[in-house]
Amino acid sequence: MSRDLASSRSRQSVSIQDVADLAKVSIATVSRAMNKPHMVSSDTTRRVLAAVEELGYRPNRFAQALMTRESGVLGIALPDLHGEFYSELMRGADSEARGLGYHVLVSSIHDDLGPKPADGPVRVSRALGLIDGLVAMITEPSSVLATQLDAMGVPLVMIGAEAGQTDEHDSVSVDHAKGARQACEHLLAGADPSNCYFVGGPRRNYDTLKRAHAFRDYFSSRGQTLQENQVRFHDYSLEWGKAWAREMVQSNALRDARVFCANDEIACGVLRVGRDSGLDIPRDLRIVGFDGTRLSELVRPQLSTVQIPVDELGRNAVRLLIERLSDPELPPRHVKLEPTLVVRESSGS
Repeated sequence: MSRDLASSRSRQSVSIQDVADLAKVSIATVSRAMNKPHMVSSDTTRRVLAAVEELGYRPNRFAQALMTRESGVLGIALPDLHGEFYSELMRGADSEARGLGYHVLVSSIHDDLGPKPADGPVRVSRALGLIDGLVAMITEPSSVLATQLDAMGVPLVMIGAEAGQTDEHDSVSVDHAKGARQACEHLLAGADPSNCYFVGGPRRNYDTLKRAHAFRDYFSSRGQTLQENQVRFHDYSLEWGKAWAREMVQSNALRDARVFCANDEIACGVLRVGRDSGLDIPRDLRIVGFDGTRLSELVRPQLSTVQIPVDELGRNAVRLLIERLSDPELPPRHVKLEPTLVVRESSGS
């Protein structure tokens, strides 16, 4: 047997109990010192790490979790894993978790559970597996989903849920109404109401509904009435923005329009069709998107948008969850982040 192989087998035979005995601490303290050093004194951490180094210990995460009931892993459940919004959210969550001694395990979970809602909790539990706590993003009404998440029996932080769904849990959300009002006041001021449009995402989506409500409220507060076709819903895609804009071109209604879109992808679809149709932007067509993705800076003309602090959504959710793990008796905390209107070429000054 080679020396390297023998050494490897020797390291594998060292247990967390051996480290605890050498450092004169408990197994749980060894786990915390290695995974959550902010929860252990610096002197204890030094003793544990010295014992780890001396014994050549390499932790078995699953065995360690069984003994300490702490895996050092946080679950993050999102409605989708594709797109810049979710990748930016995950970047913030992962960075915050690693800085506090945790790892993240990511899975997708859909609010629309289809005709067999009983499958939902099975999918969630199998996907997330062994976790200390869960961050879940809720985008549509679903009492079934909320019940399933509660039934998992782990500390829970909710991102984006409506008021009333988060009373018992910590939550992080964005003040979409405030951002949408800023966009409307900038884009629609002095415009003919008949030339103003909201192009939304899914009809049941919380964020879309808040932005659509702000759009309608802008006119109703001024005693003005909108037609049904001035507020449309479909999905959060570039193709939907293009399809809507093509309909408008066919009816000669896109020229002189002012369009508030529920996200940047929809807005870029509208912008592309408007430009391809020979319209000058912003002279003949003004557009504002939402989310503040990098796409808004890459298109020409550059897109005005409501910037959401997506990175901070992830960071705050993870921070709340870890604080909850440290002190389960804390009262529920609710953090609301503020968006910022960024005015660029697509809407003029």
